[in-house]
Amino acid sequence: MDQDFEVNKSSECSRLPLMNLTLEEDASIYLLDNGISTTMLTILFTILAVGIPGNLAFLFVVARVPYMRTITNVYLATLAVADLMFLISSIVQYNFYFTHPVRSHLATASFVGCVGAFFPQYVTYFASISMVSLVTHERYNAICKPFLYHGQQGGTRLKQSLKLVVGSWLVAVGLAGLVMVRYAKLFKTCAIWPDEEPYYDLPVQLGYCVAVSHWGLIVGHVLESIVFIVALITNAIMCTLIIINLNTRVRRKREQNLLTPSSVDTQQALHIRNQVTRMLIANGAVFFLCQTPFIALSLGFLVENLLGVPPDVTYRKLVFALTVCHVFVFLNSAVNPIIYNVTSRHYRQAFVEAFSRSTNKNDHKIDCNQNAVKQSHYVALAVL
Repeated sequence: MDQDFEVNKSSECSRLPLMNLTLEEDASIYLLDNGISTTMLTILFTILAVGIPGNLAFLFVVARVPYMRTITNVYLATLAVADLMFLISSIVQYNFYFTHPVRSHLATASFVGCVGAFFPQYVTYFASISMVSLVTHERYNAICKPFLYHGQQGGTRLKQSLKLVVGSWLVAVGLAGLVMVRYAKLFKTCAIWPDEEPYYDLPVQLGYCVAVSHWGLIVGHVLESIVFIVALITNAIMCTLIIINLNTRVRRKREQNLLTPSSVDTQQALHIRNQVTRMLIANGAVFFLCQTPFIALSLGFLVENLLGVPPDVTYRKLVFALTVCHVFVFLNSAVNPIIYNVTSRHYRQAFVEAFSRSTNKNDHKIDCNQNAVKQSHYVALAVL
């Protein structure tokens, strides 16, 4: 084994630092368990099989059904695009990572570089936060500031929304670029494995995408965490105000209909209040709950780093939790179309209409006109 390593060292590791992993308890940390790798890839590809068709289907619905082309759905469609980009870029990285026997970024970094491995995911991460926040802000304006909201012309609002979408992507690219100082440097090392099975055939050269400096590590963790925390607080405040406002309007409507407390208008207002509340809770809760564990770990890394704990020691303690958190982040990008259909009859109806096989154009036009009337009634009741 020593002779084999000397040969490898002379050919691959002549100018690289050595990592002594001759103790099995040290070496085992760097191995990927075959069972875990197979399970993770199965879960990730299952999520991928749901997420890509689901997001593509939602984009198809928005494009095909006229009354689905609203400002809110502009943001949701952009969120679907971000989710698709995240799913595709992530599965490439995870496939490289989990199909190798050793925990290392070398395979991925050799293919797309360290920045290429992490940059697309962070762009879509920041873009997704922006889109979720813009959806909440749009609903906040429609429900809490109806006169200001409806005083603007539809074309003006659409132009503003498109500018916000473009601006959000530009900001996401800038923020992702700043976070890359945490991953931009490829650190290569050569491992001295134990002289026993199953270490004989393991790769000698390993590589890890690390921060360009100590401050780069801190900047990366702080930036991804603070953007998330600010968005979480802002969305929570807006959602709370929306729910309070809806409850207040329904109560006033009941007071105006004392003689007929079960009037059709009151029932419709109650129905819309409940539906909007479900959508808000589901969309916001799923997004932030799926992202929170990963951000908590990021803050944990940051705290331990500031306390002087070596990054590799922290990584060893949290590596399994980090793997689980990645599953939740991956899942978050696949479930939005499911949430829309589960929580909203309006969206279910649009999906059915978009994928119906009716070829009668006149019938289709009548259905569109009827649904447009329903959509107008829906919006009008939501701002009562």
